[in-house]
Amino acid sequence: MAKMKNQMKQQQKRTKRVGPESSAMPVNTAESNSRGDQLSTALLFGLLVVSVVVLSGGLYWGITNFHSAFSAKPIDWLQCVVSAIVIVASFLVARSIAWMSMFGSIALASRMGAWKMVETIGSKGPWLRKVLPGGSPWLTTALVQSQVNRGQYEAALAASQSEWDFYVNDEKQKTNLGTIAFTAGLAQQGLGNIKESQMWNERAIEILNKSLDQLSKPQKGLVARFAAPQSEQALGQLRMQLAAAYFNNATVYFNANDYRRAKENYKQAIENAKKSPDFPQRNEMVKFGQEQLARLKHS
Repeated sequence: MAKMKNQMKQQQKRTKRVGPESSAMPVNTAESNSRGDQLSTALLFGLLVVSVVVLSGGLYWGITNFHSAFSAKPIDWLQCVVSAIVIVASFLVARSIAWMSMFGSIALASRMGAWKMVETIGSKGPWLRKVLPGGSPWLTTALVQSQVNRGQYEAALAASQSEWDFYVNDEKQKTNLGTIAFTAGLAQQGLGNIKESQMWNERAIEILNKSLDQLSKPQKGLVARFAAPQSEQALGQLRMQLAAAYFNNATVYFNANDYRRAKENYKQAIENAKKSPDFPQRNEMVKFGQEQLARLKHS
Protein backbone atom coordinates (compact mmCIF):
# COMPACT_ATOMS: atom_id res chain seq x y z
CA MET A 1 0.00 0.00 0.00
CA ALA A 2 2.73 2.49 0.96
CA LYS A 3 4.68 1.74 -2.21
CA MET A 4 1.59 2.15 -4.35
CA LYS A 5 0.87 5.56 -2.79
CA ASN A 6 4.47 6.59 -3.43
CA GLN A 7 4.20 5.53 -7.07
CA MET A 8 0.94 7.44 -7.46
CA LYS A 9 2.64 10.52 -6.01
CA GLN A 10 5.38 10.11 -8.60
CA GLN A 11 2.75 9.76 -11.29
CA GLN A 12 1.07 13.02 -10.32
CA LYS A 13 4.35 14.90 -10.36
CA ARG A 14 4.91 13.67 -13.90
CA THR A 15 1.40 14.52 -15.01
CA LYS A 16 1.70 18.12 -13.86
CA ARG A 17 4.66 18.53 -16.19
CA VAL A 18 2.75 17.74 -19.37
CA GLY A 19 5.59 18.00 -21.85
CA PRO A 20 8.90 16.56 -22.93
CA GLU A 21 10.23 16.28 -19.38
CA SER A 22 7.30 14.21 -18.14
CA SER A 23 9.51 11.13 -17.86
CA ALA A 24 11.52 12.61 -14.97
CA MET A 25 10.78 10.61 -11.85
CA PRO A 26 11.91 11.08 -8.26
CA VAL A 27 14.15 8.23 -7.15
CA ASN A 28 14.67 6.73 -3.71
CA THR A 29 18.43 6.98 -3.10
CA ALA A 30 18.33 6.00 0.59
CA GLU A 31 20.37 3.04 1.77
CA SER A 32 18.49 -0.09 2.70
CA ASN A 33 17.62 -0.21 6.40
CA SER A 34 20.18 -2.68 7.77
CA ARG A 35 18.13 -3.34 10.89
CA GLY A 36 15.12 -4.15 8.73
CA ASP A 37 17.24 -6.42 6.55
CA GLN A 38 18.43 -8.31 9.62
CA LEU A 39 15.00 -8.70 11.19
CA SER A 40 13.31 -9.79 7.97
CA THR A 41 16.14 -12.27 7.32
CA ALA A 42 15.70 -13.71 10.81
CA LEU A 43 11.94 -14.01 10.25
CA LEU A 44 12.45 -15.67 6.88
CA PHE A 45 14.87 -18.34 8.07
CA GLY A 46 13.07 -18.84 11.37
CA LEU A 47 9.82 -19.76 9.63
CA LEU A 48 11.66 -21.82 7.01
CA VAL A 49 13.18 -23.89 9.83
CA VAL A 50 9.69 -24.39 11.26
CA SER A 51 8.51 -25.46 7.81
CA VAL A 52 11.30 -28.03 7.50
CA VAL A 53 10.60 -29.38 11.00
CA VAL A 54 6.88 -29.75 10.25
CA LEU A 55 7.57 -31.50 6.95
CA SER A 56 10.26 -33.79 8.39
CA GLY A 57 8.22 -34.70 11.46
CA GLY A 58 5.06 -35.33 9.45
CA LEU A 59 6.86 -37.47 6.88
CA TYR A 60 8.71 -39.48 9.52
CA TRP A 61 5.59 -40.17 11.58
CA GLY A 62 3.42 -40.84 8.54
CA ILE A 63 5.84 -43.17 6.76
CA THR A 64 6.78 -45.06 9.94
CA ASN A 65 3.17 -45.65 10.96
CA PHE A 66 2.10 -46.48 7.42
CA HIS A 67 4.81 -49.14 7.19
CA SER A 68 3.84 -50.62 10.57
CA ALA A 69 0.13 -50.65 9.73
CA PHE A 70 0.70 -52.16 6.30
CA SER A 71 3.01 -54.85 7.73
CA ALA A 72 0.51 -55.87 10.41
CA LYS A 73 -1.52 -59.09 10.12
CA PRO A 74 -4.24 -58.28 9.25
CA ILE A 75 -3.41 -54.93 7.62
CA ASP A 76 -4.59 -51.95 9.67
CA TRP A 77 -6.27 -50.03 6.86
CA LEU A 78 -7.54 -47.25 9.12
CA GLN A 79 -4.02 -46.49 10.33
CA CYS A 80 -2.78 -46.59 6.73
CA VAL A 81 -5.34 -43.96 5.73
CA VAL A 82 -4.53 -41.75 8.73
CA SER A 83 -0.81 -42.01 7.98
CA ALA A 84 -1.36 -41.06 4.34
CA ILE A 85 -3.45 -38.05 5.39
CA VAL A 86 -0.72 -36.93 7.81
CA ILE A 87 1.91 -37.16 5.05
CA VAL A 88 -0.15 -35.02 2.66
CA ALA A 89 -1.16 -32.57 5.40
CA SER A 90 2.43 -32.11 6.57
CA PHE A 91 3.45 -31.15 3.03
CA LEU A 92 0.59 -28.66 2.66
CA VAL A 93 1.20 -27.09 6.08
CA ALA A 94 4.95 -26.87 5.48
CA ARG A 95 4.35 -25.20 2.11
CA SER A 96 1.99 -22.67 3.71
CA ILE A 97 4.53 -21.84 6.42
CA ALA A 98 7.21 -21.39 3.75
CA TRP A 99 4.87 -19.01 1.90
CA MET A 100 4.23 -17.11 5.13
CA SER A 101 7.98 -16.81 5.73
CA MET A 102 8.44 -14.95 2.43
CA PHE A 103 5.25 -12.93 2.60
CA GLY A 104 5.87 -11.87 6.20
CA SER A 105 9.52 -11.05 5.54
CA ILE A 106 8.67 -8.88 2.53
CA ALA A 107 5.93 -7.09 4.48
CA LEU A 108 8.31 -6.39 7.38
CA ALA A 109 11.16 -5.31 5.10
CA SER A 110 8.86 -3.00 3.12
CA ARG A 111 7.56 -1.37 6.27
CA MET A 112 11.11 -0.77 7.54
CA GLY A 113 12.55 0.45 4.24
CA ALA A 114 14.79 -2.59 3.88
CA TRP A 115 14.68 -2.76 0.08
CA LYS A 116 17.65 -5.15 -0.19
CA MET A 117 15.70 -7.93 1.49
CA VAL A 118 12.56 -7.13 -0.51
CA GLU A 119 14.47 -7.51 -3.76
CA THR A 120 16.43 -10.54 -2.60
CA ILE A 121 13.26 -12.47 -1.78
CA GLY A 122 11.32 -11.07 -4.75
CA SER A 123 14.02 -12.17 -7.19
CA LYS A 124 13.41 -15.81 -6.18
CA GLY A 125 9.93 -15.74 -7.72
CA PRO A 126 10.86 -17.46 -11.03
CA TRP A 127 12.43 -20.36 -9.10
CA LEU A 128 9.33 -20.90 -6.99
CA ARG A 129 6.52 -20.51 -9.52
CA LYS A 130 5.35 -24.11 -9.31
CA VAL A 131 5.81 -24.47 -5.56
CA LEU A 132 4.23 -21.41 -3.93
CA PRO A 133 0.45 -21.19 -3.50
CA GLY A 134 -0.77 -18.69 -6.09
CA GLY A 135 2.46 -18.77 -8.08
CA SER A 136 5.06 -16.00 -8.21
CA PRO A 137 3.25 -12.78 -9.35
CA TRP A 138 3.07 -11.36 -5.83
CA LEU A 139 6.82 -11.89 -5.35
CA THR A 140 7.64 -10.23 -8.66
CA THR A 141 5.26 -7.38 -7.84
CA ALA A 142 7.22 -6.59 -4.67
CA LEU A 143 10.48 -6.81 -6.61
CA VAL A 144 9.56 -4.49 -9.49
CA GLN A 145 7.87 -1.92 -7.25
CA SER A 146 11.05 -1.66 -5.20
CA GLN A 147 13.21 -1.44 -8.31
CA VAL A 148 11.08 1.31 -9.87
CA ASN A 149 11.14 3.31 -6.64
CA ARG A 150 14.95 3.14 -6.77
CA GLY A 151 15.16 4.05 -10.45
CA GLN A 152 16.23 0.56 -11.57
CA TYR A 153 13.92 0.68 -14.57
CA GLU A 154 15.71 -1.78 -16.86
CA ALA A 155 15.82 -4.44 -14.15
CA ALA A 156 12.15 -3.87 -13.31
CA LEU A 157 11.17 -4.21 -16.96
CA ALA A 158 13.15 -7.44 -17.37
CA ALA A 159 11.43 -9.00 -14.34
CA SER A 160 8.00 -7.74 -15.45
CA GLN A 161 8.44 -9.07 -18.99
CA SER A 162 9.58 -12.47 -17.71
CA GLU A 163 6.53 -12.77 -15.47
CA TRP A 164 4.20 -11.58 -18.23
CA ASP A 165 5.58 -14.05 -20.78
CA PHE A 166 5.22 -16.95 -18.32
CA TYR A 167 1.63 -16.26 -17.22
CA VAL A 168 0.04 -14.35 -20.11
CA ASN A 169 -1.74 -17.45 -21.47
CA ASP A 170 -2.94 -18.56 -18.02
CA GLU A 171 -6.25 -16.74 -17.58
CA LYS A 172 -6.39 -17.49 -13.86
CA GLN A 173 -2.89 -16.19 -13.15
CA LYS A 174 -3.15 -13.31 -15.61
CA THR A 175 -5.55 -11.57 -13.23
CA ASN A 176 -2.60 -11.23 -10.81
CA LEU A 177 -0.47 -9.31 -13.32
CA GLY A 178 -2.33 -5.98 -13.16
CA THR A 179 -0.01 -4.28 -10.67
CA ILE A 180 3.07 -5.65 -12.45
CA ALA A 181 1.83 -4.21 -15.75
CA PHE A 182 1.12 -0.84 -14.13
CA THR A 183 4.58 -0.75 -12.54
CA ALA A 184 6.21 -1.72 -15.84
CA GLY A 185 4.40 1.25 -17.37
CA LEU A 186 6.01 3.50 -14.77
CA ALA A 187 9.41 2.00 -15.60
CA GLN A 188 8.96 2.68 -19.31
CA GLN A 189 7.83 6.21 -18.45
CA GLY A 190 10.98 6.64 -16.38
CA LEU A 191 13.05 5.64 -19.42
CA GLY A 192 11.13 8.06 -21.63
CA ASN A 193 9.51 5.28 -23.69
CA ILE A 194 6.03 6.76 -23.96
CA LYS A 195 4.54 4.26 -26.42
CA GLU A 196 5.79 1.28 -24.44
CA SER A 197 4.51 2.88 -21.23
CA GLN A 198 1.08 3.24 -22.80
CA MET A 199 1.11 -0.41 -23.91
CA TRP A 200 1.75 -1.59 -20.34
CA ASN A 201 -0.85 0.83 -19.02
CA GLU A 202 -3.48 -0.57 -21.37
CA ARG A 203 -2.65 -4.07 -20.16
CA ALA A 204 -2.92 -2.94 -16.55
CA ILE A 205 -6.26 -1.22 -17.11
CA GLU A 206 -7.74 -4.30 -18.80
CA ILE A 207 -6.61 -6.67 -16.04
CA LEU A 208 -7.42 -4.36 -13.12
CA ASN A 209 -10.93 -3.73 -14.46
CA LYS A 210 -11.54 -7.49 -14.68
CA SER A 211 -10.29 -7.92 -11.12
CA LEU A 212 -12.50 -5.05 -10.01
CA ASP A 213 -15.56 -6.68 -11.60
CA GLN A 214 -14.82 -9.99 -9.87
CA LEU A 215 -14.34 -8.41 -6.44
CA SER A 216 -17.41 -6.21 -6.85
CA LYS A 217 -19.73 -9.19 -7.30
CA PRO A 218 -21.65 -10.05 -4.11
CA GLN A 219 -20.15 -13.04 -2.32
CA LYS A 220 -22.22 -15.48 -0.27
CA GLY A 221 -21.33 -17.78 2.57
CA LEU A 222 -19.58 -17.68 5.91
CA VAL A 223 -16.07 -17.43 4.42
CA ALA A 224 -17.12 -14.48 2.27
CA ARG A 225 -18.52 -12.72 5.33
CA PHE A 226 -15.23 -13.02 7.21
CA ALA A 227 -13.27 -11.98 4.12
CA ALA A 228 -15.41 -8.88 3.49
CA PRO A 229 -13.02 -6.38 5.17
CA GLN A 230 -10.08 -7.70 3.14
CA SER A 231 -12.17 -7.54 -0.03
CA GLU A 232 -13.04 -3.89 0.64
CA GLN A 233 -9.38 -3.09 1.14
CA ALA A 234 -8.46 -4.91 -2.08
CA LEU A 235 -11.16 -2.98 -3.97
CA GLY A 236 -9.74 0.28 -2.69
CA GLN A 237 -6.23 -0.64 -3.78
CA LEU A 238 -7.47 -1.67 -7.22
CA ARG A 239 -9.21 1.67 -7.66
CA MET A 240 -6.06 3.52 -6.60
CA GLN A 241 -4.07 1.66 -9.24
CA LEU A 242 -6.74 2.17 -11.88
CA ALA A 243 -6.90 5.89 -11.14
CA ALA A 244 -3.13 6.20 -11.58
CA ALA A 245 -3.11 4.05 -14.76
CA TYR A 246 -5.91 6.07 -16.35
CA PHE A 247 -4.20 9.28 -15.28
CA ASN A 248 -0.98 8.16 -16.95
CA ASN A 249 -2.81 7.23 -20.14
CA ALA A 250 -4.64 10.55 -20.19
CA THR A 251 -1.31 12.37 -20.07
CA VAL A 252 0.06 10.33 -22.97
CA TYR A 253 -3.03 11.02 -25.08
CA PHE A 254 -2.95 14.70 -24.14
CA ASN A 255 0.68 15.02 -25.26
CA ALA A 256 -0.23 13.24 -28.50
CA ASN A 257 -3.09 15.75 -29.07
CA ASP A 258 -5.62 12.91 -28.90
CA TYR A 259 -7.98 14.98 -26.77
CA ARG A 260 -10.99 12.66 -27.11
CA ARG A 261 -9.17 9.74 -25.49
CA ALA A 262 -7.49 12.08 -23.03
CA LYS A 263 -10.91 13.20 -21.80
CA GLU A 264 -12.15 9.60 -21.51
CA ASN A 265 -9.14 8.60 -19.43
CA TYR A 266 -9.28 11.69 -17.21
CA LYS A 267 -12.93 10.90 -16.49
CA GLN A 268 -12.09 7.32 -15.55
CA ALA A 269 -9.17 8.50 -13.41
CA ILE A 270 -11.40 10.91 -11.50
CA GLU A 271 -14.15 8.33 -11.03
CA ASN A 272 -11.79 5.71 -9.62
CA ALA A 273 -9.91 8.22 -7.47
CA LYS A 274 -13.16 9.38 -5.87
CA LYS A 275 -14.12 5.78 -5.04
CA SER A 276 -10.70 4.81 -3.68
CA PRO A 277 -9.65 5.14 -0.01
CA ASP A 278 -8.60 8.57 1.19
CA PHE A 279 -4.91 8.95 0.35
CA PRO A 280 -2.81 12.16 0.32
CA GLN A 281 -2.79 12.58 -3.48
CA ARG A 282 -6.44 11.78 -4.14
CA ASN A 283 -7.85 15.30 -3.90
CA GLU A 284 -4.96 16.68 -5.92
CA MET A 285 -5.50 14.06 -8.62
CA VAL A 286 -9.23 14.79 -8.82
CA LYS A 287 -8.63 18.55 -8.91
CA PHE A 288 -6.03 18.37 -11.68
CA GLY A 289 -8.16 15.94 -13.70
CA GLN A 290 -11.15 18.26 -13.47
CA GLU A 291 -9.01 21.19 -14.56
CA GLN A 292 -7.80 19.24 -17.57
CA LEU A 293 -11.36 18.26 -18.47
CA ALA A 294 -12.37 21.92 -18.30
CA ARG A 295 -9.57 22.81 -20.71
CA LEU A 296 -10.59 19.99 -23.04
CA LYS A 297 -14.31 20.73 -22.87
CA HIS A 298 -14.54 22.13 -26.37
CA SER A 299 -11.77 20.03 -27.91
